[in-house]
Amino acid sequence: MNLKVLKTNRGREYLSEQFKPICEDKGIIRHLTIPYTPQQMGLQRGEIEHFWKWPDMIAQGNLPISFWGDAILTASYILNHVPSKSVPSTPYELWHGRKPNLEGLRPWGSAGFVHSTSHKYGKLGHKANKLIFIRYREYSKSYVMYGKHLDKGMTEIESRDVEFLE
Repeated sequence: MNLKVLKTNRGREYLSEQFKPICEDKGIIRHLTIPYTPQQMGLQRGEIEHFWKWPDMIAQGNLPISFWGDAILTASYILNHVPSKSVPSTPYELWHGRKPNLEGLRPWGSAGFVHSTSHKYGKLGHKANKLIFIRYREYSKSYVMYGKHLDKGMTEIESRDVEFLE
């Protein structure tokens, strides 16, 4: 699924010269609300406060702004798995008919070791590499990690076998 339209307030982070080309490159149409009219956002700002924290997530994870999409996907994943003030159950529960399993939730940008299942490195070779968590893989129980992975260079690795450093 590709993001087609992004409706935001007129915060500096959304009007910045850094953010504008990202939207243009991805073909995202930006809609801005009228100043001082939070009701235009559809939900009360307090209801979706965590979703608007993605710039903070970028800073906390010490990752470049180019990871903004991963931060938004992760925020969305988390919001779908936790209840809100207006609806006592989670969106996940309403869609799937069961409570979500929250055991796998991890802080965005946290470090973890991805264990290699390859036998090509031998008994004394690297068994794991330290990577950064950037998002959950939808419809599977795995994490997408980013960093230098063995002989592959900087890359994304999808794995369930991650030992997080928390």
